[in-house]
Amino acid sequence: MQVYHLSINSPSWDEIDSQLLTYVSTERQGKILRYVNISDRKLSLYAALIVRMGLSQMTGLPIAELFFSAKANHKPMFLSAPNYDFSISHTHGFVLCCISSDGAVGADTEKLKDAPFEIMRQVFHPTEIQYVQYAPPSQKELRFFEIWTRKEAYTKQMGTGLVLDLPSCNTLSPSISPSLRTWIQDGYMCCICGKNPPLCKIEKLSAEDIRRYFIDNIKDS
Repeated sequence: MQVYHLSINSPSWDEIDSQLLTYVSTERQGKILRYVNISDRKLSLYAALIVRMGLSQMTGLPIAELFFSAKANHKPMFLSAPNYDFSISHTHGFVLCCISSDGAVGADTEKLKDAPFEIMRQVFHPTEIQYVQYAPPSQKELRFFEIWTRKEAYTKQMGTGLVLDLPSCNTLSPSISPSLRTWIQDGYMCCICGKNPPLCKIEKLSAEDIRRYFIDNIKDS
């Protein structure tokens, strides 16, 4: 499994961003351009570009030969090489992406902030609630977001999203926990779900890395 993360919080949209927009599907372009806030628009664009860059590098396929299928309320599929699976998550200036050729994957990231503890009984398993409540005061918020991202990553890997009966799902159980890896990166809680997550490669990217990759692709094509 290959994991990428990117911090990007730019309020500007320039000519290169408009060029890069042409590398995603018409459907994805529409989704990106519906964002009113430029920072959110740019975040969505670069999240899509990371997936395409990663899949192109891992499969050896040119960007132009990457095709996807996305149905409402279903996990996007990579049609060009169906044995590959991917998952992306982006929030508040940060993108997390994982790609694997060895089974389904899921990814989630959340900015570390004040935790909404009041929702735990609606979404957490009793064991997960105890894990948060019995933590030292300095660790409670971290544990809340640890469990929350585990829930998200696991349900994405399952392809169900958060429509699953969440309180019945215990991500700390021995049957689920080995498939999850959680860590803190640049003020964000990150979690990936898949086979052998401790063995995954984690790569930090910059917006310039993405731009350079696609601009070089433009020049060489």
